[in-house]
Amino acid sequence: MKELEAENTRRIFRIRETCTKYNLGIYQTVKNDPVFKYPPTPQYEVFYIDQIHQISYCPIYKSGSTTWLFNMCLLMNIPEEELNSGNEQLSTIARRILPAMDFPEAEKAMTATTKLLVVRHPFERLLSAYRDKLENSVAGREHGTLHFYHKYGAAIVRKYRDRNFLPPSEDQVIRRKDVAKPAGIEPTWREFVDYLINTDLASYGDDHWMPYYLFCTPCSLNYTIVAKVIAFRLRVETLEQDQVFAIKRMKLDDLIAPKWRHKNGLVNASRIYFRQLTRNKVYQLYNKLKLDFEMFDYSPDQYYTYASDI
Repeated sequence: MKELEAENTRRIFRIRETCTKYNLGIYQTVKNDPVFKYPPTPQYEVFYIDQIHQISYCPIYKSGSTTWLFNMCLLMNIPEEELNSGNEQLSTIARRILPAMDFPEAEKAMTATTKLLVVRHPFERLLSAYRDKLENSVAGREHGTLHFYHKYGAAIVRKYRDRNFLPPSEDQVIRRKDVAKPAGIEPTWREFVDYLINTDLASYGDDHWMPYYLFCTPCSLNYTIVAKVIAFRLRVETLEQDQVFAIKRMKLDDLIAPKWRHKNGLVNASRIYFRQLTRNKVYQLYNKLKLDFEMFDYSPDQYYTYASDI
């Protein structure tokens, strides 16, 4: 626990150091204009605030959110059988028992709580969101893939697919034998990246790829625990130990046990999908999300080695 506490302190210091460097949020000074556009106030309505157990959680989707929403539902006495039934999304259940709050009610409620944030390598999170929501409009419709195609995918294809389009080669995608193939109308990973690069951050419009600093406003709140889902080689490695730390730190070990839901498979998807991108595209995507990389101490370097030279 001492080592994990020290690491958590280091992560929090890194956030404050970055916010101060770029003059953001509560660290902004009157005489200097901020380098990055930053929300004037936190998005209180996105938080799940449990006043009984004194937890405020900002759910960064595709970054361990399923695990922590599951934990919070258990704390609110929702039976595990109901959570595992698949009849409702966990976020829907959690929001029903922990209704959204806005200022000033939310600010007052959060004052006495442990504020929890869970992040992931920005590239890994974006790729996970793409594969889950946009890659295949045929399969996964219970997770809203058809909705995402109509809302985002079709427009991305219209704007970013050129006349000489060729689908990605077999070594640039992952296809599961037990899942129906995409219809061919969906955006490719490269097209999705083009959309992210060429769209203003404030216009991203969906929580699954909104930058961390815009969604959870870490320069406006003093987070207590900053956990990480760290991709290392072929598997997600450290959410388990960060869960143990968070649960013990919040004195909840008698109520919930560490559990990692939606664990990634043993395929390094980024190594495969980043072959669709040139190194310049990787750089442009990194530059778009630079503040998240710097604030949470991530590097893009490994992903340049996956990219094409062309």
